[in-house]
Parts: sequence; C-alpha cells; structure tokens
Amino acid sequence: MKPVRLTMQAFGPYAGREVVDFRNAMEAGLFGIYGQTGSGKSTIFSAMTFALFGQAAKVEQDAPTLRCDSADEDLPTEVEFVFDIADKRYVVRRRPEQRRPKQRGTGETRDAHEAWLFNATGLALDAITPDNPGKVIEEKKVALVGKAIEELLGYGAHQFRQIVLLPQGRFEAFLAADTKARLAILRDLFDVSLYRSLAASLKADAETSERKFREERAILAGRLQLEGFESLDALKYGIATADGDLRALQRIEDEQRARLKQNQTALEGARVVEALFQAAERAKSDLETLANKSQEIETIELRYRAAEKTASLLAFEELVTQAEQDLQIAVGAHTTAEERSVAAAQEAEAASISHQDEEASAHEIGALAREVEILARHQISLEKSREAAVAAEMADIKLTLARRTLQTGTDHLAALSKKRRDGSEGLKTARLLEAQRSILERRLATLEVSLRLAENVEKAEQDVAISLRQIEGLTDKHRGLASASSEARLDFDHAERRLSDVQALYLAQKLQPGEPCPVCGATHHPDPSIGSVEHAGLDIAFRGAREELDRLQSAERDAYTELASARCILTERESRLAALERAEPPAELREDILTVKASLETLGPVIDIQRVESNLEWLDQELATEEAAHDKHRLAAQQAETDAASVGTLLAAMLAEIPAELRNREVLDATLRTKQQVLAQRENTHRAAGEALIKASEQALAARKDLEAAEEVLKDRQQRLTKARADFASRLAQANLTEDAYQTFKSAIVSIEQDRAAVETYRREVHAANDAARRAEDTIAGRERPNLSPLEDGVREVEGALQSAQGLRADAAARLGQLNKLLVELAETIERLDRAEAESGPLRELAALVDAKNPLNLDLETFAIGAMFDRVLTAANQRFGPMSNGRYRLERAAEGGGRGRRGLGIQVHDIHTGKPRPTTTLSGGEGFIAALALALGLADVVESANGKVRLDTIFIDEGFGSLDTENGTGTLDQVLQALNSLVNENRSVGLISHVPLVQEVIPNGFYVRKELSGSHIEHRGTA
Repeated sequence: MKPVRLTMQAFGPYAGREVVDFRNAMEAGLFGIYGQTGSGKSTIFSAMTFALFGQAAKVEQDAPTLRCDSADEDLPTEVEFVFDIADKRYVVRRRPEQRRPKQRGTGETRDAHEAWLFNATGLALDAITPDNPGKVIEEKKVALVGKAIEELLGYGAHQFRQIVLLPQGRFEAFLAADTKARLAILRDLFDVSLYRSLAASLKADAETSERKFREERAILAGRLQLEGFESLDALKYGIATADGDLRALQRIEDEQRARLKQNQTALEGARVVEALFQAAERAKSDLETLANKSQEIETIELRYRAAEKTASLLAFEELVTQAEQDLQIAVGAHTTAEERSVAAAQEAEAASISHQDEEASAHEIGALAREVEILARHQISLEKSREAAVAAEMADIKLTLARRTLQTGTDHLAALSKKRRDGSEGLKTARLLEAQRSILERRLATLEVSLRLAENVEKAEQDVAISLRQIEGLTDKHRGLASASSEARLDFDHAERRLSDVQALYLAQKLQPGEPCPVCGATHHPDPSIGSVEHAGLDIAFRGAREELDRLQSAERDAYTELASARCILTERESRLAALERAEPPAELREDILTVKASLETLGPVIDIQRVESNLEWLDQELATEEAAHDKHRLAAQQAETDAASVGTLLAAMLAEIPAELRNREVLDATLRTKQQVLAQRENTHRAAGEALIKASEQALAARKDLEAAEEVLKDRQQRLTKARADFASRLAQANLTEDAYQTFKSAIVSIEQDRAAVETYRREVHAANDAARRAEDTIAGRERPNLSPLEDGVREVEGALQSAQGLRADAAARLGQLNKLLVELAETIERLDRAEAESGPLRELAALVDAKNPLNLDLETFAIGAMFDRVLTAANQRFGPMSNGRYRLERAAEGGGRGRRGLGIQVHDIHTGKPRPTTTLSGGEGFIAALALALGLADVVESANGKVRLDTIFIDEGFGSLDTENGTGTLDQVLQALNSLVNENRSVGLISHVPLVQEVIPNGFYVRKELSGSHIEHRGTA
C-alpha cells in the first residue's frame, strides 16, 4: 500500500481542513514528519488508520473522540485517504460518529458512523474531487467498507499498527526482555491463535474421546447390574440356566396341549349327537308353523285367480277412458274457438275506429315537419358562431390570468421590500454580535489549551502517586514472599533430613551379614543405623514441603518482576511529569471557560455574515427584476381587456337570429331531437293504424273458420264415447263380473305373480318339512341325548392350565431372548470400544505431544512462535549486518525458561571476537539499530508470508532522541545513513520525530505547527 493523499477535517488537533500530499515524499523515498511534542505528528498515521479501518492508531482511543474540540461546530469531522496498491488507485472517505447542531430549532443531533470506498484507477490525483471520487465499490455501510478494504490490503487494523507503523520502543523492550516477556510480545505480534486453537481442539477431542470410553464402559456395567449380573461370564451362565428352564416349561405346555385335544374330541362327539336331537325338534316345529299358514294360502290363491280375469278387461276400460278424454278435449277446443271468434270481431271494430281518428289529425304532421326544418337552420347558424364563442372564452381567461398575475406581482414586490428592510437591520446586528463572538472564542481557545496543559500535569502527578503506592505495596509483598520462601526452605530441609534418616533405618533392618548392601554393594556392615522405623506420613510431608517451596519461590520471582516493572513505570512517569509545563490550577481555568461559554451562549447561534450580505445583494437584484415584471404585467392586463370586448361584440351579432333560449348548443340539439322524435312518432302511429285495421279484419275471418271446424270434431268424439261404453258393459257380462267386483279385484292385478309364487313356495316347504321330519326321527332312533356341561367344564379347565403353561414358557423365552440380545449388544459394544480406543490412540498421543508432553516440554504455540521468530531473525540480519558494517548478527540463544518456554533467547554474534554475547551488552546506538533491524525484519516476514500484502511504505515512530550525539560517535548519522539505504529497495520510509538533527539530515517531508486555533501541516522539500 502506497499513500498518495490524506485529507483531514476537524480531526484531532486539526481544527480546519488539512491536506497531506505524499507524492514528493514517495519520490524522495526517505521523508520525515516533524513537529513539537503534542502537535499532531502521530495523528497523521491515526487518520490513515481511521480512514482505512474506522479505528484510531491507539487501540484504547474511541473513534468519536477523534473530533477536534476547537473546530467549528458546523464543520463535520471527516477523513479522505487516496492510496495505491500496485497499479490500482482507491479512495476511502469516512466520517466518525459525531454530534452536530440541528438544522431547525435548538439542540444537537447525532450522525452515525459512515464510510465510502471508491475505485479511482485511471484518475489523476488532481481530478479526484468530492464530486468525482471514482466508481463506488461500497458506501454508507461501515462493515461492508471495512471488509472490502481488508480484502484489498490483506490485513486488518491490528496488523496495520504493527507492520506499517513500527513502534520502536516495543522492539527495544523486546531485545532486553526475558524469555517469558519475549514470548508474550511475540504472541502479540504474531497471530498464532490457529496453533493455540488447534492444540486446544486436539486436547478437547482427546479428553472427549477418553470420557466417552469411560462413560460407555460405565453404561455397560450398569446394564449388567440392572439385569442382576456382575460380569459378562455371569451373564453367559444366566443364559444357560434360562435355556434349561425354557425346555422344562415347553414339556409342561406340550402335556397340557395333549390333554386339551383329548377333551375337545369327546366334547365334539357329544355336540354332534346333540345337534341331531335339535334338528328333529326344529323339523317338528317347522311342520306346525306351516300348518298354521294353510288358511292364509288358500285366500291368496282365490285372490290371484280372480285378478287374472279382471286383467283381461283392462283394454276395454282403457278405450272408454280414452274416449272420455278425447270428448273433453273437443269441448275445450270448441269453447276456445268460439271465444277467439268473438274477440277477433271486437278487435276489427276497434282498429276501424282508430284508423278514422288518425286520418282526422293528419294535418299536424306537416306542421311538425316545418318546425324541424327551422330548428335545423338555427343549428347551422349556432355552429358557425362556435369559433367566435371559443375566442371570447379564451379572451376572458386571459383577462382573468393577467389580473391575477398582476396582483401576485404586487404582493411579491411588497414582501421583497419588507424583507430587504429586515435584512439590512439584521446585518447590522450580526456584525456587532460576531465581533463580540470572535473576541470570546479566542479567549476560550487560549483557556482550553491552558486547561489541557494543566490537566496533563494533574494526571501525571496522579500517575506518579499511584506508582508510588503500587511500589510500596509490591515491596511489602516481595518482602513477605521472600521471608515465607526462606521459612519454606528450612521446612523442606528438615523434612528431607527426616525422610533420609527413616529410609536409612529401613535399609539397616534389612541388612544381613555376608549379603551385599542394596545401596553400596558391600558385604561388611560395621555401623548400621539403629532405631525404630516410624515413617508414616514423612514422604507426604516431604512432597508437601517441596511443593510449597516451589510455589513460594515462583511467587517471589513473579513479585520481583512485578516490582521491577512498577519501578520502570514510575521512572517514566516522573520523566513525563518533569517535561510538562506548569499552568494555572485546573479549577480556576474551568470556571473561566464556563464563564466564556456562558457569554457565547448569550450571543445565540453563529450568523454567517457573508451569507447575509449575499442575501441582501440578491434581494436588491430581485426587487429590480420584480418591478420590471410588474410593469409588464400591468400592460398585459390592459391589452386583455381590449381583446375581450372586441370578441364579445362579434359573437352577439352572429347570435341575433337565434332565440335566446336556443343559443346554447346542447339546448338547441335537445329541442331538435325532441321535435324529430315527435314527428317520427306521429308518422309511425298513422302508418300503424292502417296496418292494424287490415290485420284485425283477416284475424276475424280466420276465427270464424276455426269455430266451424271445432263443432264437427265435437260431434265425432261424442259418438265414439257411446260405442266404447257399450263394448265394456258387454265384456263384464261375459266374465260374470259386476262393475263393483271389477273395481275390487283390479287392485290385485299387480300382485298376481307374487301371490302365485307364494302358493307354490308354501306347497314345496310343506313337502320338504315332512321329508326332514321323517329323516330326523330315523336318525335319533335308539340314541340317548348327551349332557354337554361336564364335558365343557373339563375343556375349560385344561384350556386354563394350557394358557398358564404358555405364559410361563413365553416369559422364559422372552427372558432368554433378552439375555441373548444383551450378550450380543455388549459383545459388539466392547469390540467397538476396543477398536475405537485403538483408533483414537494416535489422536491422544498427538494431543499430548502438542500439549508439551514431549521430551522438549514444548507446546505447539511456542513452537510456532519460535519458527516464525527464526524467519524474523533471518530477515533482520539482512538489515543488521550492513547497518553494523558486517560486525553483528542476531541469533537464537540456547536458553531455558521453564516448561514449555524454551528456545526464545536472543544473542548477538560479534564477528570481531567470534563469540556470541547478550544483547544487553550493545551500546545505545547499536541497540537501536538492532531493534530497527528487528522491526524491518518483521515487516519483511509479514509481506513474504502473505503474497497479497504489499508494504510499499512504512513509518517509524520516535526512537531517535537518545541517538543525538552518543559519546561523539555520530550514532544518529549512522542510523540515518542506514535508513537512506532502504529506499533503494522500492520501499518508502517515513520518520515521525521531533529531533532537530533528523530534520537537518532528512529535510523532505512535513512539519506540523501547533497553534492556539489548531495545528497546521507544512510541506517541505530539499529546495
């Protein structure tokens, strides 16, 4: 990533808008960012960090606090950063969460954090403006912009702070740190969470696997105990016993089944004989039932035979009925024809009268036709005057609009005149208020700067006091732990001696003359230990004393380290306090600030005088324009009045011939349509009257003919009815039936077949019942009727015994099956567990290895950090060798730092002596060079490890103050010359420093000047 241009507005100490153009600095390769302490040098890097990631350069600083306190409240805080990656150019713009005055009313409103990312590839820097930033990649949504930038750069805010802004103080501390502290620093610099997570995951998986095996084996034991068995062998013995019990119960069940079969056979034979006796009884009962039905069957037979005779006369009766119906139809037709003939004669007479009336009023039709003709001529005249009417209407509309426009202009002109007078008075007042505001704001800025200085002093004094109290407490803690450690050492020595004496007595009691000693091997024992062996608890006491001693010694070392760190912090805080300038007491300054702010509030909101003046100028122009327009509108209204009068006169002349009530086109058209409809109606009525007279005469003649035909048909139907009645009476006599008997048996005709079938069925049933009764009597002849109750009781008794035997046998079979299933399941589970334990063995072994259970006591995280640190040292030596004229090389020392913390020591190999030595032996300048080489080596490793990461530019923050003139050796010159050599490697280096000598050697860059109204940035070059 190569910076191109940074724009800050109301950001940090920069109250206005500051632009940092990096192009000349990038061409120089090595440049500086200079200025007094607190002027805002590091804020430039903080602005870049915020623009890219929405975070400040310092992790503990929140984005909303980045706003400049002295900035105009209407000026929003904003950062825009133009940067290049390879041949691509991007623009990121960001505004933090901030509060601003409401546009309407009083009070403040909150603006949320916003961000934009643009692709400006192909655009020259000068062509990139707020209105033309390039093509949008992401906008508004902060999370999406941040994700897109991290994908472009290949790293996030945390890595950006470490590899682009090199914190020199951290690497110098790294050189002097012990193994434990160095490991913590490397863990912070390198993201080894993957290895830590991997080791934790392996450990968790191994523990889960072991716990699962234990739990499953406990479940197996629980299942055995639940079934009443202590072991798998006991289960197998139980299965054999259950199998024997099942066989015995099966034999009992077979015996009961045989007894049941014997009893069931005897019962079935008795039931067969009983069924024969029951069949004889049923046959006898059936014969009695049929005998009772004989009278009913005879009646049915008589009824169906009479019905057969009646059915033969139905056709003759049907002829009589048909003749009666035909006669009725003929009578109806004759009556209808007679009525139609009378009605037709009456209609013919009415039509004749109507036709005579129409002939008498025929002269009215001619008058209506003449009226229609006159209205048609009026319609033509009105159509011709239509254009004149439209012109008159348009003239009236124009006149109305002209008068309305004239009135509006008059009102607007009066309002502008009043607004001009009010604006002039407001400008005078605003100028007075702004003059007072300027004086108060300058006073407020001075007081706020003094207050910040006083608060810094106050905070530094508090930090020193806190450090003193901490050191006092830590000193007491260290003394207490040292005393406790000494006492624990005495207790441990005493326990060790007691345990050794007891062990010697125990060995002495086992010695035999002539046999070798198990310790020294001698066969002669001149002076064995004498005494009683009482050693209960001595071994436990010895181990407890040793653990307590180790704990206290470790706590003492930690307390000493903590005390030393606190003393270093106190020294740094005292130095910082000494460097601060004293100011007035903060309380007095705060009271003065409150007073000034109250005075500012009484002045009200800030008035933009320039805008007020511009408004007055605009109002003057508007007044002149409005007056000219007003005159123009007045002339237009006069002309509209003249045009309207002329068009009205022409229209009146064209409408003179048309009656006033018909000059409306709709009224005239409606009147004409009405007259035309009346005329057409009268003509149609006259014509219809003649046609109706002809039609009525024809219908009267036809009706008379239809009446004559109906009279002939009526006579014929009366003759046919008389003949049909005579034929039916003759047939009744032949069948020996009266009219009443015929009607009685007529209803039985429909059931003739049913009655005949019932008689025949009865006769068959009587014959079959007689046969069955004879056969049944023959079957039971000589037999004795059996008693079924004792036989049925015997069957039920044996069935109960069989059911009981079956239940016992089923329970035994189920028990045996359950035990066999349990045996199979347990055997399969045990086999699976054994196989799974064998398969998970490598996992548990690997988890133990990465958890430091290995010959080196080295966990995976520390190993990964060491491997990455080797690469950093290799890259650092590529810088350190040339920077030290080939004298020094950094290498890892073979040191021990406790379990799991080995191999992170650093030493310097001196070519002049050919021996390694500690880094603490380096001089201040040599130490600075070594730390700088480490920092640059880190940047190289990060860039090479991730091909997506490009570190075209790095910044080195401070670290030069101690190199000014070390013993007159010119160490600073040596460092700056080494830095100059870096720019030949396509990498620009920016130095953030307040040391004057650095500015003289490297004049290219920027100077931040601190002023009461806010800091400002000056661009500097060699010229």
